[in-house]
Amino acid sequence: MNYNHSSARRGKAKRLLDPSAGLSAPTSSPQSQYIYNQQVPMNNGMIPEYGFNVPQQQPPPYGFSTVPMQSYPPSENHGDEYATTQFTTQLLAEPIVTNVAMQYGNALVGYGSQKFEKYVPVTALKYYFAVDTNYVMTKLSLLFFPFLHKDWSVRYEQDIPLQPRFERNALDMYIPTMAFVTYIVIASLILGIQERFSPLGTLASSALAWNIIEILIQAISLYIMHLETSLSTLDLFAYCGYKYVGINAALLSWLLFRKFGYYMSLLYCSISLAFFVIRSLKLRVLPRNNSAYTASGNKRRLYFILFVAGTQPVLMWCLSNHLI
Repeated sequence: MNYNHSSARRGKAKRLLDPSAGLSAPTSSPQSQYIYNQQVPMNNGMIPEYGFNVPQQQPPPYGFSTVPMQSYPPSENHGDEYATTQFTTQLLAEPIVTNVAMQYGNALVGYGSQKFEKYVPVTALKYYFAVDTNYVMTKLSLLFFPFLHKDWSVRYEQDIPLQPRFERNALDMYIPTMAFVTYIVIASLILGIQERFSPLGTLASSALAWNIIEILIQAISLYIMHLETSLSTLDLFAYCGYKYVGINAALLSWLLFRKFGYYMSLLYCSISLAFFVIRSLKLRVLPRNNSAYTASGNKRRLYFILFVAGTQPVLMWCLSNHLI
């Protein structure tokens, strides 16, 4: 018996009756026809029974999924954060708040400047570094050839000495600082040539320690001798730093002419620096007609000048002789 299972289903399709019409009137909607050989989606894992109108699902357009996206309720904090940020921005934009913040900032900066000025004299340092190229060249020539200089007085303007760039007899800190740095570089070069290289920090700390000890001795001497002078601590630093100019000249002479050039250059620079210190310190230590301190203790003042001038050649030899 040749039985075709699908032949029974290929007959004329039956029409379904509308249950709402009491199973009496046929439906004329084309969607009510039962279509064979059509895959019907599963409903909860069960195949729907024949005879029921199953709506067809259209394929998702352009391959997008038709599964509805889950919607999450908006976070309650986003609104608060936005409101807080907007309120802060509006508050800072108010002129009153801006003026108060500027006044507070200026007061804070002024307080910090006063505290910093208490320990570091920034205003005084500005005076000692107020130099130009003309002053530097003139001062270097004065250090090497002080015997040709005649006028050693410092001009004043409203009881304030003129800045170094306007007065060549004024003291500065630029030349001592640059000479100190140059000394460290030349000393490292000489030690490297002799294969006795030493770290830069060791050389710098050693030379700086010598300067501090020298200044402390000078300050203690002024205190013990009860000498009233116009010298400040930065003035003492300047006088102690000028010797590095002569030391650098002596070390460069050693590189060119070895020991003979070193000793000749060191001797001349020591004499010129001692003469410079004596003539320059004389106007700052010895009393003048318009000075506020008296002429008592002139002998002690002279001893102090000779002591400062005499220690410069000794320190120049100590800081340079061990390098060659």
